[in-house]
Amino acid sequence: MSFNRRVFYIEEISLAEALGIEHRELDEIVDFLQKETDEDIRITESLHFVVQGYINRQQYPIRIFSREGALAVANYLDLQGKTTKFSIKRVVELLEKYRIIRIDGKVRRAIYRHSSSLVLRNERHWLSREDVARIFATSTSRLDKAFQDIQRSDSPMRINEDFGDFDYASFFSLSGLAKLSTELSLRLRSKERRDYCKRVKEVAPPVVKILALSPSPSQQDIDRAVRYAKNRDEFCQITGVTRDKYENRLIKLVGHHLYDKNTYRFLADQPDNILTIAEYVSEDFHQWNGGNDKTCTIDDFIEYVEQKYSQKHEVILMLHNRRRILMLKLTQLQRRLPEGQQ
Repeated sequence: MSFNRRVFYIEEISLAEALGIEHRELDEIVDFLQKETDEDIRITESLHFVVQGYINRQQYPIRIFSREGALAVANYLDLQGKTTKFSIKRVVELLEKYRIIRIDGKVRRAIYRHSSSLVLRNERHWLSREDVARIFATSTSRLDKAFQDIQRSDSPMRINEDFGDFDYASFFSLSGLAKLSTELSLRLRSKERRDYCKRVKEVAPPVVKILALSPSPSQQDIDRAVRYAKNRDEFCQITGVTRDKYENRLIKLVGHHLYDKNTYRFLADQPDNILTIAEYVSEDFHQWNGGNDKTCTIDDFIEYVEQKYSQKHEVILMLHNRRRILMLKLTQLQRRLPEGQQ
């Protein structure tokens, strides 16, 4: 089932933990509140939660809650006296945690996409002015204004430490990025934009260092990983179809990169990032996503499968598990950083 990830993003197990109740008890409460005749406390699917999938042949739904849904459950428990007076506070804290996670995800993706200029000079990591503007999702002229305002402040950027010119181009180091982050988070009109820019200084250092440490795999390495994934999977992991016996004449299977191999080059030779699917599924996905040249992530692919193959519950769960594996790989790579740089 396809749903708006901007609205429904609170996992049921996280909500149960925040409320201090058992996972099973949360299910029982939601089932009860769905049948409640009092409109003030009744919750409904598509407004308060969506069903992401099922376990054991549709007996046990896996729910994703909206902000309104999470607060509705917390309010009910408080009215019933089934939890402490801090239930609402804990849910609000959970919502804020999710909000920051979502912002950090946007920042992280922006850095992945706009770090082709990354260089190491004088034991510092540097990004070009153009890449930095794209990371902040702003124009170079607005970035220049922020830079000029910083230079007029009591704590200006230092040349060759926070900013510098290399090969006839302007660059900012991570410390310069942090100062731009603070400046833009204070000056921009939109709260959403301010919050985004504020998180850049927190998210950028480990991500940039991961990218700097990650060697770019060769095409040979990528081809080898694709062959391994296809032999591992043997059939289309979405539709279940297999390749034809005679040279794939009827069904052609391809290795699909869940995080596309151009933007996320450092994951391109990772078998966990490759899923064997029928060629027509791959073509349909890229058309659905906006074209072969548009960057894509596993989140895009999950949304596509939820929309086009909504009954493939086991497939959807498999993709969510695969997503956790890939995020763990990034975490493990970050832990390889030298002490004090994580």
